[in-house]
Amino acid sequence: MGMSRSVAEKLCCPACKGELIHEPDNNPLTCNKCGVRYGHSGTYYDFLEGAGLVFKNRREKFFRLVLAKVYTPLTNMMFLLCGGPKSARDEVMGRLRVKSGDDVLETGLGYGENFLWLARRTEGLHLYGLDIQKEMMSHCVSNLHRWKIPAELARADAQKLPYRDNAFDVVFHLGAINLFEDKDLAIREMIRVAKSGTHIVIADETEKAGRLFNIFTGSAEKVVPPVELVPADMKNITLSTIWRGYGYVIEFDVMK
Repeated sequence: MGMSRSVAEKLCCPACKGELIHEPDNNPLTCNKCGVRYGHSGTYYDFLEGAGLVFKNRREKFFRLVLAKVYTPLTNMMFLLCGGPKSARDEVMGRLRVKSGDDVLETGLGYGENFLWLARRTEGLHLYGLDIQKEMMSHCVSNLHRWKIPAELARADAQKLPYRDNAFDVVFHLGAINLFEDKDLAIREMIRVAKSGTHIVIADETEKAGRLFNIFTGSAEKVVPPVELVPADMKNITLSTIWRGYGYVIEFDVMK
């Protein structure tokens, strides 16, 4: 199983950012710097092996695992509070600055619906995406196959992206950054892999929505949109309220 030239030019070791070398065995990628080996599931590269989400309690773990199994219908139901799933998705995705031929990265795929949104509106995109949960990856792979949308996928941690510097024209994250242990690192990783001039979009639920989630997941820290973590040398930094107050969106332009 060989890598295409375009994929080889994008990937790097998430641990040390070294170059990855393809090997024709059960662990097809080896870092030539730190020696770590990464496997392939048959449909995506797996940079996590046995690692994955860390839950604050059993209640949250149960809810998140159930959510992964019924993600689309459940999120569509929750988005009814935000004006409906189509309106909620359009309100974020419409902020992306995408043109034909762009290399696009989503750092939290879910079931892959955002790639469907993009593919229906812009031809010739090169789509890359990752998620940390195997269940999400499985559903995403099935959906993209059914929709006939080609994409290069990886199971990886958005706080340690397996991509080289300055690799993407479009970078975005829709949902779940509130759960990240190190939001600052996640934002800096998005900036690192983006080309200068890239318009980054990050969206998630506000405290108003968080209080509803807490009914299922248990108490949690108050949601604070991480706009203060965007480096001051980025341009046009904005924070807006969306989804009828249930969500926020952070936007900025990468300057290097």
